[in-house]
Order: sequence, then structure tokens, then C-alpha cells
Amino acid sequence: MPDIAAMETIAYDSMKEQIHKEIGAYIHSKKLKADAMPFPEITFEKGVSRISFPMPFLNEILLAQFVAIIKAHIEYVRIHSFGDGYYAFQSLGRNLFKSENILDNLKIEFFGLTTNFKAELSKKGNFCQDEINVAIALYKTAHSSESEDPATTLRKLGATVYVENSAIDWSYIAGYEEVKRRIRESIILPLKNPGMYDNIARLTRKTFESNRPRAILFEGSPGVGKTTVARIIANDVKIPLVYVPIESIMSKWYGQSSQNLSQIFESADEMGGAIIFLDEIDALAPSRDANMFEATRRVLSVLLRKLDGLDAASTTITIGATNRMHDLDHALISRFDQTIHFPLPNAQERAAIFGNYAQHLSQAECEELASLSEGLSGRTIKDVCEFAERRWARMLIVKNLPASLPEFKYYKHSVKMWSEKE
Repeated sequence: MPDIAAMETIAYDSMKEQIHKEIGAYIHSKKLKADAMPFPEITFEKGVSRISFPMPFLNEILLAQFVAIIKAHIEYVRIHSFGDGYYAFQSLGRNLFKSENILDNLKIEFFGLTTNFKAELSKKGNFCQDEINVAIALYKTAHSSESEDPATTLRKLGATVYVENSAIDWSYIAGYEEVKRRIRESIILPLKNPGMYDNIARLTRKTFESNRPRAILFEGSPGVGKTTVARIIANDVKIPLVYVPIESIMSKWYGQSSQNLSQIFESADEMGGAIIFLDEIDALAPSRDANMFEATRRVLSVLLRKLDGLDAASTTITIGATNRMHDLDHALISRFDQTIHFPLPNAQERAAIFGNYAQHLSQAECEELASLSEGLSGRTIKDVCEFAERRWARMLIVKNLPASLPEFKYYKHSVKMWSEKE
């Protein structure tokens, strides 16, 4: 049964006073300056009350929150429009089956595709208390991210933020000495010694421009350690790693993917320095020679600007990872300062990887496993060792034996099984 008191209209001046009081208290509670969030614009013209306010962004997560707020405050509502940067909801009033003058009821609209996001609530006559409440709730939700730390915003966008983890260092990666050398020269030294690079640029250039790398591309087969190396780099230089899986960027809503990507770069920059790791970047930005959807084209355009343009993030370095180099857009490839190839491990490196995951095996046994595992990646070798351990555990459980080290033959059998599967 609807609350009759909540349906009674509130005088315009009382509504305005209530909204300003509520929003002012909200801003004060967040310990923000008075001008940090713009107050809603409240007007009454030609018999129509209107409340409007700008928003910092608009994405599918925020829209889902808006829908929940509207449903919680307005009993009967229908979707008026939903898509292409314009989302509108129409209140059906008290009587669900009475359609005349329906457009005089409360209408809630959200505008914005890539910039100039705005919310607007309008109604013929005065608002009732529930309608004032929904306006206040929408405002608070739209601006809640302005008081959030960037890491929280990144997580809401689907990214994972890794902080220092001393358990993962360069000893975790067996072999790959040439890859490690290039990474230290192209990424770690500039991040640890930015002043030296900037001083050299000031000495050599008429107009100062940073010579530090902005973007590095990791290229190689799946399982060769691209993601793990990115985490090790972040640990080494003591800055956060923002891991961005492709599904957190791409959205079914037109224009939303490019907004997500742009906001990820902006939030990472607000952290005061970060490494953005874009996994499977070939799916995010395929070649424009192919039949590209307009939404994908917009994502690529944002990415190009962020990597090398007026919108380029100033305190972040971007690492892209791909196992399909030939599918990448040529303009995107040119934005990367360097491409580092991660090859499949050679026999010596495979033996070292086996030694990492089965330290009880002798060097000769690891070398024998390496000779049997040609063409396997480091991640696959880890899977092989885990499979051997599980088979060994099953045998101990069946025979009611205490825990012990797996025998070499279990690893050898697992390698043969995986090689046949590959």
C-alpha cells in the first residue's frame, strides 16, 4: 500500500531548501570543499519543476545502481529510452492502468556518451517526498566515486590492483635472461631513476620532453610468463600493478567500453604512479584493416590518445600483452616504445622451471623432463607438476600412507601425457 503522505506534493521553496540541506550535509560528511561537487540546479518554469546535475561519469555499473534506486522509491515506472548515451525512465503515477497525462508524471533522464554526463528529473507541478528522495539518492550515488580512492574505482571497473608481494621476485622466473635484461633496461631503470632520464632530455632537447618509456608491448605464446613478469616489475619498482582483463573493458552498451578504458587510465594516474597491464590487447584493439565495429574503433581511439597524445597519462606506464601480434592495429604498435618477445623456454630453461616446481628432483631428472617437454610453456610445465602431485596424493590416500615427495616416474608420466595432448 503506497504511503499517501509521501505522495503529497512539497512546495517548491521547501523542496529546494531540503535538497540544498541534504546535499550540503553529504558534501560535508565526505570532508570535501564546498565547490568539489556542483549543487543540483533546481528550477520551476512554465509549470514544470526540474532538478538537474552533472555527473563525473556514466557506466553500466552506475546505471544498474540508478535503476535500483528508482525502483526503491517509485512504485510504478517504465523505461522510456535505453541506449546510445540517453537513458530515460517515466513514472506511471499512482494508477498503473490510467494512461492519460502520463507525461506529466516524473521523468528521470541520464545523458552522456563520452563526456558531459548529466542527470535530470522533471515533472509538471511540484515533486512529492518520494520523488525528492530519489533525486537526492541519485545525486549521492552519482558523486560517491569522487570521494573514493582510485583503487576502489578501478576495482569497480573490473580491474585488479596488485600491491607489493615479496613472495614474487625475479627468482620466480627461471631462465629468460635476455628478456630480463631488456626489461631492466627499458622499464625498471627509468622507473627507479626518473631524474637521470629527465636531466638527459633537458640537456639534449630544445624543448623538454620526457624520454622515459610510456608503453611496452609483451609478445609471446600463452603461458610464457607475461603477466607474472608484469607483477614482478611492479614489486621491484614498488608501485601498484593495475591488471585489466579484456572483459572488464568491453561492454555490450554502445560507447561504454571507451568510457571504461578512459576512466581506468585516469584512476591509475590519480594513484600517483602505476603500471597498467592490458591483457590480450589484440582483442581490445584489432587491426582497422579488418571489419571493425564503431564501438571497437572508439576504444582504439581512446587507447591511442592515452598512450601517446594530449590525453597521455603522465605518471603511468602501460604494458600490453598479446599472443597475436599480427592482429594488432599498426597505429597501436607504433605507440609502443619497445616490443619484448617472450619465447617458449629452451631445454635449459625448462629444466630450471621443473627445478622450481619439483625441487626434490635431481638435476639429471629435471634435464630428462626438459628433453621430453619441448614446446611446452612455463605455465604448462607448472600444470604438469601439479598434475603429478595430485596423482601422487591420490595414491597415498588410497593406500593410507603419510605425505611424501612424489617419485620421478609420476612427473615423467605427466609430461608424456601433456606432450601427447599438446
